[in-house]
Amino acid sequence: MAITLQIIGHKKSGKTLITTALIERLSKEGYRVAALKHDAHNAVMDVPTTDSARMSNAGANQVILQSATEFFFHQKSNVPTLTEMVELLSDDNNFVLIEGHKEATQYPQILLLKPGEDPTNIAPTTPLKTGSIFSGTNADLLGKNTIVNWCYNYLKQIKENT
Repeated sequence: MAITLQIIGHKKSGKTLITTALIERLSKEGYRVAALKHDAHNAVMDVPTTDSARMSNAGANQVILQSATEFFFHQKSNVPTLTEMVELLSDDNNFVLIEGHKEATQYPQILLLKPGEDPTNIAPTTPLKTGSIFSGTNADLLGKNTIVNWCYNYLKQIKENT
């Protein structure tokens, strides 16, 4: 089972910046990392004029686009739960990083703050740490490198103890 960590916060708080930097660091160390991105705005991952989009628009509930080295899975209904998606990704990876899903409480969380934000108004549970890439916050961890280093060390420690 992969070790899972959520990186949560409001839009433009630095979630993608921290998540991608952490993925990069873990990958360079030889770990296999999966990322699960939550989008609260119903984004579409398929390009509108492609064959796979046309199949989906025609009514297919599921479409898999496969190339020689990758595949993309698109499903319109019966979206798996967060736990089911993490379990799916856990088999082939050492770590699963979740960007978003701040309403979820079953995984440890790092909460990224923007100036003036109160952590008690964002996360339903107390996060492991608060962090910020902005000055003028009272977060536990300040700056991209500090946040990434803390997350890396946390994940590595959990991995060594399992």
